[in-house]
Amino acid sequence: MLKAIIGFVVGAVAVYLLVSPSGENHEASNLSNSPVYLANLAVVKSMHQAHMDEDMETWSTMIADSLKWSAPSYGSVNQAGTKEGLAALMKSYQDDFDDISIQQAIYLPGLDAVTAEPDGSVRVYIHWKGTHTSSGVVAEPWYYANYDFEGGKVVAAVEFMDVGGMRNHIAEAAAASESE
Repeated sequence: MLKAIIGFVVGAVAVYLLVSPSGENHEASNLSNSPVYLANLAVVKSMHQAHMDEDMETWSTMIADSLKWSAPSYGSVNQAGTKEGLAALMKSYQDDFDDISIQQAIYLPGLDAVTAEPDGSVRVYIHWKGTHTSSGVVAEPWYYANYDFEGGKVVAAVEFMDVGGMRNHIAEAAAASESE
């Protein structure tokens, strides 16, 4: 057993040395410093700010007309959404919630699914917060998205959020408030 563990460790070190570019410090290739990623990150942050500011005109300038989008709601078809559909959803959130804000955001560079090389895409985990307009219930959903870019605009987006859970929370909190 000990020989197997030692063999595994030696093998892992050998692979590391063969794959590692001359033992260079891996921080030198930090993906979050890529100029393409940083430019696209600025677009994503501006897009989210425009959403919070309810500025759909500015938001629209950051989305390609040819957008392919996967909605976070149950039953949506992968990449079947359009720019118009995403804009309508953003507008509905703006109509249905007041004081939309980001409580926490973690932005990460994306990698090509085949080559695992940086591709300029932006991944984001966001803890949103907003007050449901008609009930006064505060909702704080977590959200994940991956945005792909061409020419400085989002051309593909895949979003994940527990939309049903958020709706259930609002309904339950509103019902509890009414029964008090």
